[in-house]
Amino acid sequence: MIKFILGMAIVCFTSFCGYMLAKKYRQRKNFFVQMNEFNERFLSEIAYYRRPVKEFSQKYEYRGEFEVLLCSFIDSLKNDEREESGASLPVFSFLTKDETAFVNDYFLMLGKGDSSSQNAYFTSVKPALGEYKKKSAEDCVRYGALYLKLGFLFGLMVLILLI
Repeated sequence: MIKFILGMAIVCFTSFCGYMLAKKYRQRKNFFVQMNEFNERFLSEIAYYRRPVKEFSQKYEYRGEFEVLLCSFIDSLKNDEREESGASLPVFSFLTKDETAFVNDYFLMLGKGDSSSQNAYFTSVKPALGEYKKKSAEDCVRYGALYLKLGFLFGLMVLILLI
């Protein structure tokens, strides 16, 4: 009976470890989904209301790492510490180097220039952002399930070796 309980605990633990290893893919997917929504809303904002970026960002609620990035960006605007290098923006471990550069460039252009130049830039960014969103969703489905299954199977293998 003790082997059975220990085996179930091991299988649960290794499955949980697989779930935690897949966390970066879920974070990446959620980040790009929210960034895509933000871009769509910002394009509408430029076309109609033309409120300041600080006021616009407070109209909608965001979650997770995108919220952290957006709050950091807004704080840098409030403190007039907007740097060209993007050093004030947080760096996330789940983003690749190219994605980090893309995100930094995106936020450096946010709120700069007149509405027509911003509309042109953020419309041109729309396909790339959609591609990042699509790729991150595919990776989340593919690797998220894979890590969970590998964790479960590893736990079963340990259970079989114990018995």
